[in-house]
Amino acid sequence: MKRLSIQTICSTTLVLALAGAGVFAAVGTLPPERQAGNVTYVTGGVAEDQSEAFKLARADYPLAIELVQKSGGKNEFTADAQVQVSDSTGKVVLNAKADGPFMLVRLAPGTYRVQATLNGRTVEAKPVTVGAKGGAQAMLVFPVKTD
Repeated sequence: MKRLSIQTICSTTLVLALAGAGVFAAVGTLPPERQAGNVTYVTGGVAEDQSEAFKLARADYPLAIELVQKSGGKNEFTADAQVQVSDSTGKVVLNAKADGPFMLVRLAPGTYRVQATLNGRTVEAKPVTVGAKGGAQAMLVFPVKTD
């Protein structure tokens, strides 16, 4: 008789509960992955259903980047920022435009610098360390837009 782990049982129970609640119908799919050198990434999340798909997929990528802009007293998702990820030697390993507020990146374990430019303003996140199992996150917050 095959033994199931507690994690498998809990994961299966959660999936069945969510399916029964109709949650999956509201979750979109991720756009196709793109390749930049040795780095694979996916970007988007403008639509609410796709935004949820990005949040659910974070665990599958070593680095999750979120882009927001201050507006009044709150943060709002933004798009069209130019995102640059550099390794610990300063070599740029990813330089790509974000199609939405999320960018999920597959890259090798190490320490990285993440910065983004939007409307002529560049912001940088604290250095992020990506482990063998991933799970690193970087949030970049652009200041209030002034026109």
